[in-house]
Amino acid sequence: MLELVLDLDRYRQADTKIGRIIRPVVLDEHGHGSTRYWGHLRGLPPAPDTTLVTLTPWRELTFTGAPRQPGRLVVGFQGTFHCAPNDAGCRVTHRYQLTFRRPWRWFYGAGLQDWLQREVSDEMARLAALLDPGRAVTPTP
Repeated sequence: MLELVLDLDRYRQADTKIGRIIRPVVLDEHGHGSTRYWGHLRGLPPAPDTTLVTLTPWRELTFTGAPRQPGRLVVGFQGTFHCAPNDAGCRVTHRYQLTFRRPWRWFYGAGLQDWLQREVSDEMARLAALLDPGRAVTPTP
C-alpha cells in the first residue's frame, strides 16, 4: 500500500488534490526524500509545492510541506499513512493536518474541515479500489 502511495502518478487516481507531478518521490537509503507537484485545495488556486517525504518501512509514510515554499505563507501541511497488521490484513489510518496562517485561517480553516473529512474518506475508498479492484470497501470516518 505504501509503495502505491509513493508512486504519485498512480496515487493521484485516489487523491484528487494532487495535480501534475513535477518531480516524483525520491528517497535516500534512510527513507527520507522529497517530491514536487501541483496541488490544490478547495477554494485555493492550484500551486506547485515541494513536499518532504519520510518512510518508516512497512509502518508509516509522512508527507510534510517543505519550508520556504510560497504555499507555506498560507498553510502548513502534514499527511500521514500509518499501517498496522490485523486479522484481515492491514488497517490503514490516513490523516491530514492543515495549519492556516493568519489571516487565511479565518477564510479557509473552518470551511475546509468538512470538505477535507469527506475527501479523505473518498480518497481511502479510491485507494482500496486501486489496491484490490474486486473488493468492496467501506470507509471508516
